[in-house]
Amino acid sequence: MTERLRLTDAVIKYGDIRAVDGVSLSVEAGEFVFITGANGSGKSTLTRGIAGLLPLSSGTVERNGRMSYVPQVEEADRNFPARVSEIVLTGTQGRGGLFYSLNDKRRALQAMDELGIRDLSRREIRTLSGGQLRRVFLARALCGEPELLLLDEPCAGLDSQSHELLFSVLKARLAGGCAVIMVTHDSSDLEGINADRVVTLSHGRILHE
Repeated sequence: MTERLRLTDAVIKYGDIRAVDGVSLSVEAGEFVFITGANGSGKSTLTRGIAGLLPLSSGTVERNGRMSYVPQVEEADRNFPARVSEIVLTGTQGRGGLFYSLNDKRRALQAMDELGIRDLSRREIRTLSGGQLRRVFLARALCGEPELLLLDEPCAGLDSQSHELLFSVLKARLAGGCAVIMVTHDSSDLEGINADRVVTLSHGRILHE
């Protein structure tokens, strides 16, 4: 199997505080890994470190293949003047504006169809609910045809139907060889899909796996 991620003795500090403290993790193609733990356990910090959005204080992170990261909705600027279709298109990594190709636009439409948000395509993101915005961010990530997909609390605010749709989409990507790492603090999010591994963090360390 192809290894999509190898994290070795990763440490991320905020001042003198070790938010991530010596974490090692490897993930193979087609593998679904849940990262769980209480609020403040280091889950989101670890995910941002894997994504390259936070520098490691020490240790190494190696990624193999295209990566997409879906942040928590709370990190988004809801007042940014953009429509759903525009946000989703940015995930194709095209040059933007008039330079999006027909293939880019096809991929964006396909992702919106998969997640049931094509009817929202012309809505401004400031008008969306939290659950709708989560699906927009996921559609944006899928447009990049990722081989490693990082999801930070993607189920928060989703109703049961949207929850089932999310996992249906993820199962299809896993079957195609995409590795998925999903952060959640709610153990009920694990229902409906079989994870290959569940990694529990506590105070920035792996408590058990």
